[in-house]
Amino acid sequence: MNKISAKKLVLVVDDDIPSYQLIEELFSEMDVNLKHFISGHNLVDWFRDGGHPDLIIMDIQLPGINGLELTRQIKEIVPSLPVIAYTSYAMPGDKEQCMKSGCDEYISKPIDLDGFIETVSGYLYGKTGKKT
Repeated sequence: MNKISAKKLVLVVDDDIPSYQLIEELFSEMDVNLKHFISGHNLVDWFRDGGHPDLIIMDIQLPGINGLELTRQIKEIVPSLPVIAYTSYAMPGDKEQCMKSGCDEYISKPIDLDGFIETVSGYLYGKTGKKT
């Protein structure tokens, strides 16, 4: 008999492979499944077809549709889904723009590793930060 996995599903939407590999390394110590999207072109369809992650780590500067518009579209489908903006945009007003688009948190690159783990853990497991 197959055992149903209780692992959390985290989507990482980032076209920068080294950034994804860093996130993959950070999640290696956590009991989660990662699904990687390089762009948002198929992501909205994935949601409409019944995809249901526990958390999204969203790069803002993506090819085609940017992460802000993608977040808006996802939040129309699943308003309660936590989205963490993960971006090199660190100018004044960038955080506010991310939050206005529907992101729940904002983490700028390069990341503070401990802060990243604490934030993600809060959303996935309710240990710190906001609970899902």
